[in-house]
Amino acid sequence: MSRLHYLYEQQPYEQQITGREHFVYYCNGCRCVLRVRRDLGPANETIESLGGRCLGCGLSLEENVECRFAPIPKDWAHLHVSTFPTFGQKGAPFLQASSLPHFSLGFPRLDSLLRPFSIKNLFVLRGPVSSAIAELAAFRAQFPIEAGGFDSAALFIDGGNRSDPYLLSSFAKQHRIRPRTVMRRIATCRVFTFYQLADLISRHLVRAVQDYGAKFVIISDLLGTFNEPELEEREARRVLGAIEQGIKKTKENALVLATLPSPNKYDDLVSSWADTMIALSESRGMVQAELTKGRSRPPTFSSFKLNQLLRTVR
Repeated sequence: MSRLHYLYEQQPYEQQITGREHFVYYCNGCRCVLRVRRDLGPANETIESLGGRCLGCGLSLEENVECRFAPIPKDWAHLHVSTFPTFGQKGAPFLQASSLPHFSLGFPRLDSLLRPFSIKNLFVLRGPVSSAIAELAAFRAQFPIEAGGFDSAALFIDGGNRSDPYLLSSFAKQHRIRPRTVMRRIATCRVFTFYQLADLISRHLVRAVQDYGAKFVIISDLLGTFNEPELEEREARRVLGAIEQGIKKTKENALVLATLPSPNKYDDLVSSWADTMIALSESRGMVQAELTKGRSRPPTFSSFKLNQLLRTVR
């Protein structure tokens, strides 16, 4: 390896993709790719192999290693940390990770728990703050790929009448985007019964993803209609089974995010479907986030002020 690699200097990106996704480890400071793996391994293996320093900028990697799960160019598939020269050695490669398809909330204290945040996964967020995160996610989906978005419309299924256009408008204004432009790329559907929810997800959602070209589906307050006192448990579990199957089909072509903002007797059942799950609790303006299920490596805890989330950095 003796040449510099920048995606924009090579052939069109679409022609380079192998069709296979890999875990790409890179420096958060200079975006230098450090390692490409088929499986997800501990970040400390990469850090130790490099002597704790980035090959591109020499920055300490202890707090600066990121990982994305994404399709990669053909000539990246063979890369391994052992193939790189020592930092500072003449001809050391520099591979840019910034154009790899991925999704980010633009809020590092949550992104660090959720990564890799990618298609073919179901992410479940539990706790009241999850409703605000759902709005942020719908907004971020519209960003260009290189800015951490999907460059795609988002489908927003509102299961508990919790969608907040004012919050969405606030996110848009912070980024100097017209709220009307943002609203046009979010298809919102409200449901009022669990039967409507099950019918929508099990029978129509896959087609809607195709029709809208959406890469992101948000099911806000998935269990919001499952609180009717006359609902029998056997019937509820049957309906939830249909919803689970619909989500499995949908996530083959989209990232699915479901929220559970209020406690419900079926929370654990929905959580069992998740590929990644975050539990969120709030007290006196502070939010505690815990990764309770997922492939990510440490950290598994994060804390932040709620107003930090609501005032996202561009």
